[in-house]
Amino acid sequence: MTDQRRASRARRMEAVYMQMETISRRAVARNRRTSAPLTVVQHTLLTFIASTRDCRAIDIAAALRLNRSTISRQVGDLVELGLVAAGASDAHAREHEDAGSGGPGRGQILALSARGSELLQRSLEANHHELARRLADWTDADIDVLASGLERFNAVDDE
Repeated sequence: MTDQRRASRARRMEAVYMQMETISRRAVARNRRTSAPLTVVQHTLLTFIASTRDCRAIDIAAALRLNRSTISRQVGDLVELGLVAAGASDAHAREHEDAGSGGPGRGQILALSARGSELLQRSLEANHHELARRLADWTDADIDVLASGLERFNAVDDE
């Protein structure tokens, strides 16, 4: 690859990064001003718990590639806010517990409370409404290209 092509690719990559950062920043701002008072972190964790059967804090940490103690604190906050309930450990969960992880929800199956489900639904609706607004004048083919590109991007393993 020539220096000119490298520089051109670097500019394109910077443009992609800036657009992705803008999307993230707008999502954070939208969550602050909508009737769905979830932070991006809370939204992410509640979505993961809602969509993952027999979800435990250790599963969240592994899937999101975050430190177990960070997830333990975040899950503890969700439990304290009444958005998540941590059930009793089952035999499968006990087999996979990490004796040093500690904290709320360790090895326990997590489930959304009624309030957690309600707030997540409001947050999802706000985000879907904004997405529909932004894509209103896009063709179906344009949306398919965007979806395909994002799927391809997200399919790449982080490791």
